[in-house]
Amino acid sequence: MKFKLAAAILAAGLPLASMAFAQDTTQKDTTRSTAPADLAVIDACLKKVEKTGGFGAACIGLVADPCIKAAEGANDDVARWKACAARELAVWTQKTSEALKKAQAGGFADAIKAVNDSQKTFAASRDRLCAVFDNVDPGMYRGGASYCRLRETANRTLSLIKLGAAVNEH
Repeated sequence: MKFKLAAAILAAGLPLASMAFAQDTTQKDTTRSTAPADLAVIDACLKKVEKTGGFGAACIGLVADPCIKAAEGANDDVARWKACAARELAVWTQKTSEALKKAQAGGFADAIKAVNDSQKTFAASRDRLCAVFDNVDPGMYRGGASYCRLRETANRTLSLIKLGAAVNEH
């Protein structure tokens, strides 16, 4: 376990041997179709949060966590956990696209430039970090890199939602 973790940390600090691998991983997750029921769960939560002015962190995991819990005890827990995370990642990926459009619609050139510039590197940065989680004990972070990508994407989306609301306030 310690050797795997050390190797993972070392590997995360080095350039990826194959950027194609990182892109393929992202592509698989971002092209997954969003289930309407999954989208409805996250949308309902975000609507509640919007009324209170909260950030929305409590909305992260509402699809994946119950799915992962239901998959516990199966022979292929890890594969099922990753599939659960991928389901919710599809929702947050769709929400990211929506939030980006809203942030850009505000018309603030400096905000648009900042969002576009940071978005160019986000997926690669997220994938380099999250790859480490596939090399640690699966019970430590159920769903490994898939769940990490879900959380990282969701948190970014929540920030973009706040930005979009701020630049479109008036």
